[in-house]
This record gives sequence, structure tokens and C-alpha cells, in this order.
Amino acid sequence: MIQEALALLATPKTPSELARALGLRPETAELLLRHLEAKGYARPLNCGTACGRCAFKELCGDPAKVHWVRAP
Repeated sequence: MIQEALALLATPKTPSELARALGLRPETAELLLRHLEAKGYARPLNCGTACGRCAFKELCGDPAKVHWVRAP
């Protein structure tokens, strides 16, 4: 499952998208992503500014909508 998750993270995915693709509950996908992050295999794509000015301002502050990718 980890290899499949990493393959899916070649393109940015939210925890919900990853959960659907792997047949998991969203909470389980979030835990998997946190585990992959701790091991250095994945990272969240955070805006970092929280300014509310960009086109992605709706994503700021909602961890369920943060997109994750495979770490280089």
C-alpha cells in the first residue's frame, strides 16, 4: 500500500483523494501521509503565507484540503 500511495503522490493529492484511490477512510489516509512525512517520503504543499490574497486562499487553514506530494 505504501508503494501505491507514493506512486499516487507523483501528482498532488488531498488526503480525501488519496483515501478514495486506496479504498481507505480519510482519517487513515491522513495518518498514512503523516507517517510518510515523518520518514521523509512525502511532504505537504503549504502556502506558508496565509495572506488570503492568492487564488488558493480557500485551501489555507484546512488540513483536509492540503495537497501532498512525494518528496524528492
